[in-house]
Amino acid sequence: MESTIATIVILVFTMSIFSTVTGTKSEPVLKNDNTAIIEQNTPICTTIDSTPVPKKEFADCEEGELYRIRNFVLNYGNNISELDADEIYNNIIKHSRYYNLNPKIVAALIARESKFNKFAVSSSGAQGLGQLLPSTAHGMGIDDPFNIDQNVMGTTRYLRSLIDRFQGENSLTYALASYLEGPNAVKRNGGFKFPSKYYIEDIYRLYDKI
Repeated sequence: MESTIATIVILVFTMSIFSTVTGTKSEPVLKNDNTAIIEQNTPICTTIDSTPVPKKEFADCEEGELYRIRNFVLNYGNNISELDADEIYNNIIKHSRYYNLNPKIVAALIARESKFNKFAVSSSGAQGLGQLLPSTAHGMGIDDPFNIDQNVMGTTRYLRSLIDRFQGENSLTYALASYLEGPNAVKRNGGFKFPSKYYIEDIYRLYDKI
């Protein structure tokens, strides 16, 4: 009888150890929870260091500033021809007027995205002057992303749509962050990540050079 009880005790003890060891399979769940916490704690920016933020409407660009955009396109572009510089400039003015955007902002955005290389393609597949992804280009009504007129139109139209999604004095800053990260991410996070902060500040610095 005593030997039977001893056997049962040993069996229960062994099963307890086995249960404890196999319980380590729950670790991935804890690890996933920790990952989620880290992602939630990733720093989110709501402002930038550059001040003041440029005004975003077409009328905010003075008449005398318009032609400086053409020189900026020609000088900042990589071996760009005067013919292409003129076409890019004319389309920036045309589409900025139509979508009521400050053309200096559009020029600075394109400069940051492609350095006015109409054939630019990124590693992620973004194309043309404004580096639009194929899905975005399609949504903006673009058939040929390497066509100057179409790409500038799509870039300007997309930026206008992003500005309209945000309210207040920071709408341009949030729109530019959305251009890089995507509008849903910026809306969801209530701000933008540090790479976007530097991206926006680059665009504002280029704006100041025009």
